[in-house]
Amino acid sequence: MKQWMKIGLLSCAAATSTQLQATNYSVDGRTDAMGGAGTASADYLTGVFYNPALIAIYSRKDDAGLLLPSFGFQVMDRGGIIDDVDQIKKGLDKLPSDPVNAEREIESGLRNLNGDALSFNLGAAAAVAIPNRYLSTAFYAKMSMEGVTLPNVNTTDLSDPIAVANNTTMSTVSLGLMEAGVAFAGYTNFLGQNMTIGITPKIQSYLTYTHVAAINNFDFKDFDKNKTTDNAFNVDVGAVWFYGPWRFAAAGKNLIKNEIETKKIQDPIDSNKYHQYNYELTPTYTAGVAFMTNYFILTADMDLNEQERFVGLDDNVQMFRAGAEFDLLYQIQLRGGYKKDLAGTYDDAFTAGIGFSPLNMFHFDLAAIYSIDSTYGVSLNMAYEY
Repeated sequence: MKQWMKIGLLSCAAATSTQLQATNYSVDGRTDAMGGAGTASADYLTGVFYNPALIAIYSRKDDAGLLLPSFGFQVMDRGGIIDDVDQIKKGLDKLPSDPVNAEREIESGLRNLNGDALSFNLGAAAAVAIPNRYLSTAFYAKMSMEGVTLPNVNTTDLSDPIAVANNTTMSTVSLGLMEAGVAFAGYTNFLGQNMTIGITPKIQSYLTYTHVAAINNFDFKDFDKNKTTDNAFNVDVGAVWFYGPWRFAAAGKNLIKNEIETKKIQDPIDSNKYHQYNYELTPTYTAGVAFMTNYFILTADMDLNEQERFVGLDDNVQMFRAGAEFDLLYQIQLRGGYKKDLAGTYDDAFTAGIGFSPLNMFHFDLAAIYSIDSTYGVSLNMAYEY
């Protein structure tokens, strides 16, 4: 319960910012419940977030679809950084009245803080899809944010823990992305093979936030300090090949590399030191496979390259995702999944979720994620098909 209270506080703090959210974090309760594996198995409405070629795959009854709203968040508190910062701050406040116990509390907090990290992802999205046999089209808008908080603490010599605490800082850097685009996809038969091909041109708006503070003045709610903004054009592409119940897919997202630079700020302790970070929004190439029947889906994705993200912050990711769905008479869907970071930044995570589809026209999907490194997350969406 305490962990969930922390998540609620963090997500509320992030939601108070006038600009929410950002990078490759897609929000879709159905796909999130299947480990995030959507490159081959997402439907024509949510495919715009994973592989634009998917919007050309639909049934005869599908004339149009609306995804609204779609929301999700995920928090990882590795090592209990929130508790450790609070312990050090309480020890510093207790120094005048109880210096002996305060020093012990500070030393313990510093040892625990070393190696801690906090990261978060939030996202919201909306989409409208119009599938047809000529050129399927989908319009979408997406907002997301990802950030990381790291301590700068030296625990090699704790003979004077008070001095170490007074020279410890906390750094938070985050990137927000708002993007809007339109995807086009069509069906083709090439050398007797059934395929769909898609492309998504899009406009992106970047926001960065940088906050560095001495530990006694640090507050997680101040993450949205020192903002910078920028705009750019980008493009996604994708293809899907069909063979019976099998789908084999490939997608490239953000094919135009962009480097986003945060604001340069002065260190609160060392006036000769400055903090500035670069975020590399590099192309991501993903391969996917899915075995799809009317009542059962088994799917898997793998990123073919590693994303560096914040340069120098050791937060690279390269994901493997897998999941399954069981459909009960087109009314209720049970889902589960697994994801693994091949770059080693995040621990393995498990996902689960449920979907409701009354009359197969209205869809409500809910997903949850959990891992042993204190990662928790929830996503949900509502979709309407006509």
